[in-house]
Amino acid sequence: MDAILKIGDKAVYPIIFPSDYNGLGSINCYVYQNGNDYTLIDAGIENEEFEQFFYRKLKEYNIEITQITRIILTHFHNDHIGVVNQITRGHPIPVYASEIAIPRLKCEDDYLRQKLAFYYELYEQYGVTEFSHERMAKMENTLRNKEQVMLHPTIIPIEEGQQIEGLRAVTAPGHSPDSICLFDEEVGWLFAGDFLLGTGMTNALIDHDDLGKLTNPVTQYIHSIGKIKAYPVQYVFAGHGAIFRNLDEVMEKSLSKIEYKLQKLVTKIREGHHTAKQLGVALYGARFAKYFVFTVSEIVGLALLAEQRGLIVRQWQDKEWCFKVIRHV
Repeated sequence: MDAILKIGDKAVYPIIFPSDYNGLGSINCYVYQNGNDYTLIDAGIENEEFEQFFYRKLKEYNIEITQITRIILTHFHNDHIGVVNQITRGHPIPVYASEIAIPRLKCEDDYLRQKLAFYYELYEQYGVTEFSHERMAKMENTLRNKEQVMLHPTIIPIEEGQQIEGLRAVTAPGHSPDSICLFDEEVGWLFAGDFLLGTGMTNALIDHDDLGKLTNPVTQYIHSIGKIKAYPVQYVFAGHGAIFRNLDEVMEKSLSKIEYKLQKLVTKIREGHHTAKQLGVALYGARFAKYFVFTVSEIVGLALLAEQRGLIVRQWQDKEWCFKVIRHV
């Protein structure tokens, strides 16, 4: 669905950029109109092809860039922030994001160093350092060249429940710790970022809190799904793929998938795969190394959930975390 959606004096203008980025089919952002006010929700990816597509769609919609009064970012990932710097250089409008997102978007030195230390320690503790070299090299490159990748405009923090021109901010961590959704309760429109896609939940990526401690992304995802269930959503405008309406069905499917994967992980541990590396190979084969950032996140996240539920215990053995089943799923 790529058509303008209008109800009364409100409208959504989808900018659906076809892309095989991480196999997601498209990179999406939206212009939300509330009367004479226009908000850009997310900003795509930084490359010339997307930039040309973005401005071509605005022209098709008869929207001038000067009509856009603000940008709201659903989270800090680079496929959601692409044209922010370019737009704000010539059109200095406010940019909003979660407070958690700001040090990430600004590439603050303390944050980048904390991030490096966190992942070096995490991958070592879980015995998967050999797969992490490319990821760590990218992080080190970001630290060295942060001026080239950071967002330059001032970013205004959004708080839970805050209203911005018809949109209510709803924190929804899981995919990332800073993820927010934006909900127009008058018409039931949910701008979901990567909270959920029409195909179900996106990756629950391991991350750290302000103190550099590991968060539990799968548990966060479950909580966020329960939270969004309370909202009377009619349309979901997701960060990738199709716009969809069957949110309840997608949420139930996502929760069922978590339970299925949890059971599979516990079964593999019971069968003798006691380390993250062993589990990665047993569950994913060659895909474990190829999609390391995503697969190791899933293993660690599900293991944390299993430990939280009293299904397994982590034991420090031979300088890495090992897992042991203590109760059946």
